[in-house]
Amino acid sequence: MSLNQLQEDQVFDIPDEIENQVYPEVWAKGIPGRVKTATPVEIKLKAGASVVRIKQYPLKLQDRKGIKPIIKDFLQFGILRECESEFNTPILPVKKPDGLNYRLVQDLRAINKIVEDIHPVVANPYTLMTRLKDELIWFTVIDLKDAFFSLPLAESSQKLFAFEWEDPDTGRKVQLTWTVLPQGFKNSPTIFGSQLAKDLEDWEKPDDQAVLLQYVDDLLIAASTKEQCLEWTISLLNFLGLRGYRVARNKAQLVRTKVSYMGIQLSGGRRELGQERKEAICQMPQPQTIRELQAFLGMIGWCRLWILDYAMIAKPLYEILKESQGPLNWTGEALTAYRRLKKELMRAPALGIPDVSKPFLLYSYERQGYALGVLAQHLGPYRRAVAYFSRKLDEVSKGWPTCLRAVAAVIVNIQEARKFTIGQQITVYVTHTVSAVLEQKGAHWLSPQRFLKYQALLVEQDDVTIITSGIVNPAAFLSGTLEQPVTHDCLDTIEAVYSSRPDLLDTPLENPDQELYTDGSSFVSNGKRRAGYAVTTENQVIESGSLPANTSAQKAELIALTRALRLSEKQMVNIWTDSKYAFGVIHAHGAIWKERGLLTSHGAQIKNSDEVLDLLEAVQLPLKVAVMHCKGHQKGKTKVEIGNRFADRIARQVAMEDSKETQINVLIPDGYLQQDVFKISNPSYGKEDQKLVLDLEGKDNGEGWMCTPEGKIIVPTNLLWGIVKREHEKTHWAADAMYQMLILYIVGRNLYTITQQVVKQCLVCIKNNPKTGHKISLGNLSKGNYPGQLWQIDFSELPRKQGYRSP
Repeated sequence: MSLNQLQEDQVFDIPDEIENQVYPEVWAKGIPGRVKTATPVEIKLKAGASVVRIKQYPLKLQDRKGIKPIIKDFLQFGILRECESEFNTPILPVKKPDGLNYRLVQDLRAINKIVEDIHPVVANPYTLMTRLKDELIWFTVIDLKDAFFSLPLAESSQKLFAFEWEDPDTGRKVQLTWTVLPQGFKNSPTIFGSQLAKDLEDWEKPDDQAVLLQYVDDLLIAASTKEQCLEWTISLLNFLGLRGYRVARNKAQLVRTKVSYMGIQLSGGRRELGQERKEAICQMPQPQTIRELQAFLGMIGWCRLWILDYAMIAKPLYEILKESQGPLNWTGEALTAYRRLKKELMRAPALGIPDVSKPFLLYSYERQGYALGVLAQHLGPYRRAVAYFSRKLDEVSKGWPTCLRAVAAVIVNIQEARKFTIGQQITVYVTHTVSAVLEQKGAHWLSPQRFLKYQALLVEQDDVTIITSGIVNPAAFLSGTLEQPVTHDCLDTIEAVYSSRPDLLDTPLENPDQELYTDGSSFVSNGKRRAGYAVTTENQVIESGSLPANTSAQKAELIALTRALRLSEKQMVNIWTDSKYAFGVIHAHGAIWKERGLLTSHGAQIKNSDEVLDLLEAVQLPLKVAVMHCKGHQKGKTKVEIGNRFADRIARQVAMEDSKETQINVLIPDGYLQQDVFKISNPSYGKEDQKLVLDLEGKDNGEGWMCTPEGKIIVPTNLLWGIVKREHEKTHWAADAMYQMLILYIVGRNLYTITQQVVKQCLVCIKNNPKTGHKISLGNLSKGNYPGQLWQIDFSELPRKQGYRSP
């Protein structure tokens, strides 16, 4: 549904003082204008694009009669012309809301796919109004009539937009195409917007006190006085008329204190959603299909800046959108969210127009994995909301502790706010000590790239100031005092909730019972992987050992740290490790992994899950424990560097020792077909089998089995499947290798085909071999060798009835 459909057709009076001073031809009178400075638009196709030829589907006689006057006028005005083109796309007559008149719509989706994309330079409607200020209270809105039709299309590109037309009166069929930029073409808004912007650069403004905004073909003048707004309006209308543009007279809102621009009501420094837009969305029936729900979410999502916590409220609707395949499966939670969104929309507040000459205030908070925020500015002694932000955090951030999620929410909200602030100062109010959390705990949870990004946004930008406040909700932010005490200690909370044990330290204990160094090693030597671990003091081995050959370096480090903890039961111990992985598991990730059921934030099983659980159990054994990270392979002479080098050397030494590991036997064929089936006397040979025996000059071997002169057994078809299946289960060879082995001993009808089918249906092979699915050959129907081998599925699409499609 377009914005034009949301707005009622209102006719605005043109003041006489404007009517008498503007170029008369500027008002649209049926014939579209032609921009005098525009050159014909040439459309470029993507490399390798093929001709689009979509047949026109049948149209009702009533519909064709409804659009005939439109096509007749377009032909008369030269907007359409007859042609012969290899391209063709269908048209669709659409009734207007009045139920009497029609709109001509052409389905150009196929053309849009083969046309080169151009970078869109259309203004962002959310941030467009940041150029307005509170003192600009007089407005003019100008809507250009048939804007795209005012730009000519290059003759070489006109063939792309051809369509078939059958005259309802004469029955004559002909191809027509556009000579101007068509509606429905993906690049039309960008092309027209660029042409208009280029022309407006030549316009001499009366002064520099007012502001002109452009969104494609919609223009807005904002001025501080009525006289100034009038002067700018007359000047702009004359300029547009002389350049060949035409203005929709019935939609012109000239020199007013309250106007509707892009569905937003502007008045006195405020912007609010237009009543027509809100009513149109709320009057939509409850969606029953995926497409209908997508349309609803698209329309109400445009209004998200006015709805507090929009993303969190809409979450159940996006969930049923993902889960539903056909008709929507409405849950109670989704229905509640649908009704609440409509309710919040109808009571959406009026927001302030962002004034980039004043500083901004941002209240940031996080809830249920969503970054939520309120952007505001001072209005006298009050704070007025400018926008409500709500964005879902990424999967990685959602798995962090609460205080770190708050840091991620601040980052998201600052990025959203900068779309409005345009470099102006932002003061961020948050209930968490963001800088301290990032500095002291960020390295445990954030990747280096993310850490640097957060640091750059929060610390190194001079337009952002972070203030920790005890504000509990957006209402308190907008109306209460900002200097409220904070009763929450982020660092203590993270330590208590997400550490492997509450008193675990990452700085050395004073006067410990012992100080240990751990290291795990895994490397390849002479083509064989070696692994080992070591727990040492500065110069003495406490424990070491080799590990199975399939042990990774990360796993070896976990084992080494676990053994050090178990060896320190009921003692005060300092432990150093050079493994960031093991250090991160014991200090940050281990506890939350255990809480999630050993799953990552993406729902996948974590690696080394048994070792992680063992480590979390072992860390509880010492009386007091501190686990520190140190850099590996250092050549210094400090106690920690010497101890780390010693542990590393011992781990590599013991890794070279042979470990006690489970031997894995390899399936090797024995070279014999020893099956009970060959003990059967006088097997039954069918007619086709007997023919094969004659062709191969087979003879009875004395037990009823036919053999070739080379000694190969000729197996009857009814026994062949079982023999091949049992031989395959010995080795699980691929089809070709299996067949090459079998033909050394047996012969049978369709042996190779049966071998292929046996391998394809083997459950062990399906589970272990990638891409074992059946590859479909297009254009023909294969014939199976046995019942149920190949399946063909088809469906019939029933015609729509009363606007619904049968499943």
